[in-house]
Amino acid sequence: MSKLETLGVLAHRGGLIAEHPQLTVGVVHAVSRPTGLELELLARRPLDRRTAEQRQADIRAGRTGPPPAPRRLLPAFDEGMELRVGWLDEDGRPHWEFGSWQGSSGDFFGGTDGPSLRTRLHFPPRYSHVPVVLAWPEIGFPETVVDLPLPDRATVERGTVSIWDAPLDGREPPDGLTYRAEDAPLDEPHVEAGRIVAAPRVLNREEHAAVVLTRVTALGDLLALEISSVARGERAAAASATAFPPREPARAPGAAIAAVHDGAATWARSHTGSAAGGYETFEASTGYTVRRPAGSTLTLLSAWPAAGLPARCTTVELDA
Repeated sequence: MSKLETLGVLAHRGGLIAEHPQLTVGVVHAVSRPTGLELELLARRPLDRRTAEQRQADIRAGRTGPPPAPRRLLPAFDEGMELRVGWLDEDGRPHWEFGSWQGSSGDFFGGTDGPSLRTRLHFPPRYSHVPVVLAWPEIGFPETVVDLPLPDRATVERGTVSIWDAPLDGREPPDGLTYRAEDAPLDEPHVEAGRIVAAPRVLNREEHAAVVLTRVTALGDLLALEISSVARGERAAAASATAFPPREPARAPGAAIAAVHDGAATWARSHTGSAAGGYETFEASTGYTVRRPAGSTLTLLSAWPAAGLPARCTTVELDA
């Protein structure tokens, strides 16, 4: 059973864990399962506001940036050129992990974002806490150890459940509900600086297809959602054919999501998405951003016609 088919326990509420002039690092998502800790981090560098001429002048003058930070935990043979992430065991020895990396150059169309790196790592099972070590000495970022609190073993074992067996309280959309598209696409905010305000849960499910809310991150008046869509058998084949149509542009993978408020369902536009599938299995992870409601609940409508899932409404409690 894949990780997308196992509903884990929220292990950390997210937010920035390291702030330095050369780099900030925040927790995007952290989920504990008996099989291990899944940790997603986003590191962001400041925007280089120099002109091309200033850069060339600095290079000619030998001004190449801050001096490298000293190494204490990184091995002498390490030759990495990006952020390195690991964990410390009980004896203080580092164990460096290698995850999936996604980079962005930032500064799109005159924006204010610098380059960023996003990684998802898989640690061995850790309970109660884990000392996470961060290192990027080449840019002057010092080796940093952050002790992250985690749920205990009993909580993780009790809360981990298959998405096919997890509680489900979806209901049919109310009569008279109107539907519309978001007026303009909402970009994902700096999720690494936000706070996760809802636990993972299943939104919609039939026998061989399910839609799972894996993350809700609050930042200001926006909520960044991560949705997992999983299908098996004939439903996987149908979902794959829709997501990867032959000789046509790829479509947004997985389920569609709308925020329901005042009798209207507003379909959100995805800003990130990845999918893999075929005749037997289909799995997709999609990012959406919606406006945060005034109250303490968020009502979501989910639908995945390609996998045979009709529209269902679910009310999600949001933590303060």
